[in-house]
Amino acid sequence: MAKNPPDGSPTAPGDDNSIAKLEQSVTSMPDSANAHYNLGLALVQRGDWDRGLQEFRTALRLKPGLLEARINIAGVLLQKGDYDGCIEESLKALQYRPDFVQGCINIGIAFMHKGMMEQAVQSFHNALKIDSNSAVAHLNLGNAYLSLGQVDKSIEHNTRAVDIHPGFAMAHNNLAVALFHSGETGKARKHAHEAKNLGYPVNPDFLKQLGEE
Repeated sequence: MAKNPPDGSPTAPGDDNSIAKLEQSVTSMPDSANAHYNLGLALVQRGDWDRGLQEFRTALRLKPGLLEARINIAGVLLQKGDYDGCIEESLKALQYRPDFVQGCINIGIAFMHKGMMEQAVQSFHNALKIDSNSAVAHLNLGNAYLSLGQVDKSIEHNTRAVDIHPGFAMAHNNLAVALFHSGETGKARKHAHEAKNLGYPVNPDFLKQLGEE
């Protein structure tokens, strides 16, 4: 996953000068939840997950109703591999924001990492009930179905992801893999080529299998 705050949350600049200014704000306003939250966003954007998580937790402690902080905590926990923590925080966020699509997706991804594919499928379906046009939900559902050996469903959902977002390089790659498993080598080659053109690091061995160097 991309190293960005989850759910498309607004990001603060992550360069050192901006972070220094945000740290000054926290020092001058230690009880400001927003100050801690903004610093957390900047730290996460820079890839400093541990400090970002600490700032989000402080923001949430100071302002328990700051849902954005909880959403970002869930996303950071997912990045750090704390899948149970991600599920717990995402479920709490969904209690307050039932339309939190990324929360359902995060839960599904966490279940996939735990090897709980059936639960992952249900979580991605929950996301699609909220937003049937979520390309990311379709992509991940396609991945889960492929892991379960349900290739036709994987093709269906990865195709939907590509239809919604034609420039979604990972979806083209994953669709190529599913098509290859179904024996549709020509179509697989087409989507692998498109993924490569869009900048996705397609597995070189897979390209050789497709006859696409």
